[in-house]
Amino acid sequence: MNRLRIILRENHTLHEMMTGIAAANAVLAIIALLVDNRRAALTAVAIGTITAIVYTIHMAVTVDDALCLDEKGAAAQLRKNMLIRYLFVCVVVAVSLYTKVADPVFMVISVITIKAGAYLQPFVHRIFSRRKDN
Repeated sequence: MNRLRIILRENHTLHEMMTGIAAANAVLAIIALLVDNRRAALTAVAIGTITAIVYTIHMAVTVDDALCLDEKGAAAQLRKNMLIRYLFVCVVVAVSLYTKVADPVFMVISVITIKAGAYLQPFVHRIFSRRKDN
């Protein structure tokens, strides 16, 4: 738990990526307001955003762990944790399908904003860097 706090406090790339995820999901939430079942769509975006952020934090912790291992151990650890993350997303979407609380399409798109967060990270980094300089 202590290591997690250190990673959350000191990993600026993680912060920038989470900001990109939040920005992409804000756009998705605006789109969700335009569909018929707004409540299910907005719930899906909220759950998907939380899932994407948890996924990203888990990925950062996994990479940090893998850096302390040899090549074979690191590859095995990365593979195992990748499967855990995929299973986590599948369980969240399956629960969404079963309970019908959230729109599964919006949820999957919301989780996929991890990619948008990764693509937006350099731009967010420039914005954050400008604020530090001023």
